[in-house]
Amino acid sequence: MPWPHDVHIALPPSYEQGDRSYPVLWVTDASLSFPLVVGLMNWLHTVQEIAELIVIGVGAPDESDPAEFGARRTHDFYPMPRWVNAGPGGARMEALAGEAPTSGGGADAMLSFLVDELRPQLATELRFDDDHGLVGFSGGGHFVGYALLSRPAAFGRYLASSPALSGCEDLLFTLEADYAKTHDDLAAKVFLGAGEAELTDPYVAAADILGSMTRMSQLLRLRNYPSLELTSRLYPRQTHGSALPYALNEGLRTLYPVTAAGSG
Repeated sequence: MPWPHDVHIALPPSYEQGDRSYPVLWVTDASLSFPLVVGLMNWLHTVQEIAELIVIGVGAPDESDPAEFGARRTHDFYPMPRWVNAGPGGARMEALAGEAPTSGGGADAMLSFLVDELRPQLATELRFDDDHGLVGFSGGGHFVGYALLSRPAAFGRYLASSPALSGCEDLLFTLEADYAKTHDDLAAKVFLGAGEAELTDPYVAAADILGSMTRMSQLLRLRNYPSLELTSRLYPRQTHGSALPYALNEGLRTLYPVTAAGSG
């Protein structure tokens, strides 16, 4: 990776009280999303609505320069150097973003780092169950989709909030079509959520978040994969920023109910 990445770890309340293993939730954008995810999980576990998990947040350190932080996120989350989506929305994004559409290309390295390097290293120190989930927001939602369609066995549960799924000129839709040609099942639990008011921001609207999420949900449902559990939600009046806690709240309760992994 071209710069250091922070790794944050939160252990469940009962971790020190026994020797059982726990499912692991991997959270991208650690400096942005990790505190929100952990705080929400603490509450949902207290009211007995979700199972106990180990939570690991990974991401580029938060930078004082927002442009640099944004460039690092883009590099980590998109597998192609030119990360904008195809069609008129992409042209609009390119006009608004200037040089930024050419700063992607690190998603393969990021995914390999999470699955092939960091996971086995931490598994020697922590009691991991063989049950891994992945969370991402916005560009991180594209990364979640990329992980699902390029290495579907790497995680079993996927939560993408406001995912920019048509980035990299519809690459994920090409991957989805290629996967469907050679597979008749997709064993995964997937939650997709976005805000209805994301259409009101010109840049976010150009990112095709609502359109691409709806299109991917429709395609996956029409495949009739017997092992796929898919949930998609649009939250009324919620924007690109405000939809995230809604998606996390419902997504965690959907993917990790108290009966999951023998809990509850």
